[in-house]
Amino acid sequence: MRKTDLAILVTFYVLFSFKSLFSVGSGDLEITFWDVGQGDAIFISTPHGKKIVIDGGDDFEADYRMSKVNPFYSCYIDVLILTHPHSDHIKSLNRMMQRCKVGSVMFNDVEFDSPYFSLFKELSKEKNVRNIYAGDKFEIDGVSFKVLWPEKEFLQNKVADINDVSIVVFLDYGYFEAIFTGDATEKVLGLMDYSFVQDDIDGDLDVLKIPHHGSKYSLHKAFYNKTNPEKCVISVGKDNKFGHPSSEVVNFLKDQGCEVLRTDEIGDIRILVH
Repeated sequence: MRKTDLAILVTFYVLFSFKSLFSVGSGDLEITFWDVGQGDAIFISTPHGKKIVIDGGDDFEADYRMSKVNPFYSCYIDVLILTHPHSDHIKSLNRMMQRCKVGSVMFNDVEFDSPYFSLFKELSKEKNVRNIYAGDKFEIDGVSFKVLWPEKEFLQNKVADINDVSIVVFLDYGYFEAIFTGDATEKVLGLMDYSFVQDDIDGDLDVLKIPHHGSKYSLHKAFYNKTNPEKCVISVGKDNKFGHPSSEVVNFLKDQGCEVLRTDEIGDIRILVH
């Protein structure tokens, strides 16, 4: 029997659940996939209230959410991670860095022409920056993280699809494990060395953030068979122009026995781990 209690709540209830984050911490690990439309924004609060943000969506919605759990007069983010510089992952991170103190900024300075990424790099100069690659590890408040992608050598080559450099992070807390994938493509999922964390997983993977909003170009069946996730989270905008998520992806995940949770259907997705 797992030692986890996973509570999945819709947006309405989440708004009334964050009061504990203003204090020293709730004693639980809390992971919230914020509903930011067609984009990614993940907020993690550790048992003692350390704050981690992975990506920030294509508008300022994630920054607004941050202001609700991290008041402007004392806004501090322990770790801020940009998986890759597409606009639907970066915009609120810039706003957060402008108004909050940040302990560490983690990203890779890849070649990508974007005003949002240029601003991100400029703002990062005032922070403690850490480039992270496959094999890197860090721990915060008893929650351990391992980087599965990108390989440092991979970044030395010219990359045609910037999604291929998405930082993929594995989280481990007791008997609970999750993987956050950014917009990793099928190619990346096939190249990634999953054995690096396989021994850390107790049974099946608890939560997998499905890459690239459920795009068919991120469907790597062997990877999903290997991880065998129990809950599959898709951050996606309602009625988006890309047709995400792909029905092929959703049907495959359901056939695999994974519970599919979509922000376009239920809003914020909050996972509570005791």
